[in-house]
Amino acid sequence: MPFVIDWEVRVSWVGDGVSQMGAVPSSQTKTINNKFGANSGLVVVPGADSPTGANFTTAATTVGTNIGTALNVAATLAQLQAFSTGGP
Repeated sequence: MPFVIDWEVRVSWVGDGVSQMGAVPSSQTKTINNKFGANSGLVVVPGADSPTGANFTTAATTVGTNIGTALNVAATLAQLQAFSTGGP
């Protein structure tokens, strides 16, 4: 398994009326990474020593699925939703 993907996503709340471009995120930020719950562990890129573009696409798809799953854990989702009302 010579190639693996280690991932991390940072979700920050940006208030209404603040442009996305150049917006300074609030202090309400949650970081989710590949060390989180059921999705812990590195994502292995198939293809051994000679992975193809399709192999990297497969691994990236797995990362996307894991991120979606991690963001939808009830406690995490509740925390993210509370950001807009000043929750921690």
